[in-house]
Amino acid sequence: MTKLPIQLHKPLVKPEADFVLVLKNKFILFTDSQLIERSYSENIWQQIFTAHNVSSRAYHNLSHLYSITEIFDQFLISDLNQPILYWTTFFHDYIYKATRKDNETKSALIAKKVLTPILSTDLVQTITTIIESTAQHKPLMDIPEQLAFLDADLAMLATNENLYDQYTEAIRREYWMYPDLLYRPGRKKVLQHFLERTHIYYTPIFMEYEAQARANLQREMAGLL
Repeated sequence: MTKLPIQLHKPLVKPEADFVLVLKNKFILFTDSQLIERSYSENIWQQIFTAHNVSSRAYHNLSHLYSITEIFDQFLISDLNQPILYWTTFFHDYIYKATRKDNETKSALIAKKVLTPILSTDLVQTITTIIESTAQHKPLMDIPEQLAFLDADLAMLATNENLYDQYTEAIRREYWMYPDLLYRPGRKKVLQHFLERTHIYYTPIFMEYEAQARANLQREMAGLL
C-alpha cells in the first residue's frame, strides 16, 4: 500500500511556504488550461488564499487543499473530469467556521457566484452539489467524481498514527471555543458516524486504506472515553 501524499501546515507567515507556491501554480496552470482569463483566475486565487490562510484554520487551510490536489494528481485524476475535481477542491471549504452548521451550503453559494460567469450551468450545479455532499460525506450524485472527491477529502483518516494525531490536535484547535465537556461528546458523535458506516471510502483505491482509517478512528474514540 503506497503512502498517501498528505501533510499538515499551520497558517502561513511571509514568505509563503513552498507548498503554497506549488498550489498556486497548479491553480493557474489549471485555469489556463480552461482558457480562463489570467486576471480573473489571479483574482479567484487571491480570494481562495485569503479565505483559507487565517489563524482559526488549523486544519481546513491551504495545506488541506494542497494535499487533495496531490492525491488527485498521483492517484485519481486519470479517467475523471479534472474541472469538477479541481473547482470542488478549491471551493469546498471556502467558508469554514466551527460554530456554524451551514459552511458547506455557504461555500457552495460562493462557488456558484464565482464560477457561473466562466462555467456551464450543468458544471456549476455538479460542483456545488458535491460541495454540499461534504456536510455528511455521503454522495448526492451518482458520478465517479463525487466518490473520488469524498474519499480524497477524508484521506487524512487513513494516515499514519503520528500524522493522524496532528490532525486531531488541529481539529481541536479549530474548536477551541468549546470546553471538553461539549467538544468530546460532539467529536465522539462524528467518529461514531464514520465507524457505523459499512464503508468509510467509496473508491477501490481508498478502500485499501479502510482498515487504517478505522484503526485511527477507534484509537481516537478510546482516548475520548
